[in-house]
Amino acid sequence: MKMNYFYGAQADQYNFIKIPKELVVGEGFSSLSVQAKILYGMLLDRMGMSYKNKWLDEENRVYIVYSLDDIQSDMNVSKHKAIDCLSELEDVGLIVRRKRGKGLPNQIYVKNFSKAQVVASV
Repeated sequence: MKMNYFYGAQADQYNFIKIPKELVVGEGFSSLSVQAKILYGMLLDRMGMSYKNKWLDEENRVYIVYSLDDIQSDMNVSKHKAIDCLSELEDVGLIVRRKRGKGLPNQIYVKNFSKAQVVASV
């Protein structure tokens, strides 16, 4: 396959998922799969949209709504793999899922690991 170069303003034409370097090199996150790390970057990306939509709980914490179907589609993975990635992130404390019932997708709280802090449970 032959690829073209980027020229001038073309270099800024794509959206990117940012993955915090600490997730890649930090010992505390070495157990996470690469796919779970990518999912965390995708969850961070959705935080801005959630804030704009005023998706805040009673304690002013931002949450996102990201269905398993959407995760599967966006990451091109099976339902089982999407669930595994969410579980990995939850197991290390990077996210908390709150069930909403009635077939609605969970609320997902993306946790801020960059600063040591006293945290309240959801």
